[in-house]
Amino acid sequence: MKRFFYYFVWTLAIGLILYFGMELQEQVAERSQMTFNLFPLQAYMALFPVVIGLLIRIPKFILQLKKRKSWTFDWVLFAAIGLPALYLVLMAFVPFSPLGEGWLPIPQILLIGGTTVPTIAGLVFGYVVLESFKPIIGLKSEETF
Repeated sequence: MKRFFYYFVWTLAIGLILYFGMELQEQVAERSQMTFNLFPLQAYMALFPVVIGLLIRIPKFILQLKKRKSWTFDWVLFAAIGLPALYLVLMAFVPFSPLGEGWLPIPQILLIGGTTVPTIAGLVFGYVVLESFKPIIGLKSEETF
C-alpha cells in the first residue's frame, strides 16, 4: 500500500506540473504572438517534454538512490537512444534561435511530424538521461541486453 501511495502522489505531482506547464505554454504563446518572436515558444515546446520525461523516471531513480550503491553511466543506452532524441529536441528550437537562424536547416521529420516528434523525443530524452545512471550491482563477465 505504501508503494501505491508513493506512485500515486508522483502521478498527482506530474499531473499538477503538467497543468501549470500548459498554462505557462499559453502565456508564452500569447507573448510570442505579440512580439513576433517564435524562439521562446519553440524552446518551451521542445524542452517542457524533457522535464516531463525526467519526472516520469524520478520515482524509480529516487528508490535507486536510497540503496546507496556505486553508480555508473550507461553510455551505450545514452548514445543509442538519448543522443538522437536530443538532436530532435534541439532541432525543434535551435533553428529559431539567433545562433542557428537562417543557416541551420530543420530536419524533414520535424517538418512532417509537427509538434508530435519533438514532444516524444523530449519525453524519451528526459527518461533516458536518468535511466542511463545505473547502480553497480556486481561484476559482469559479459555485457547483457
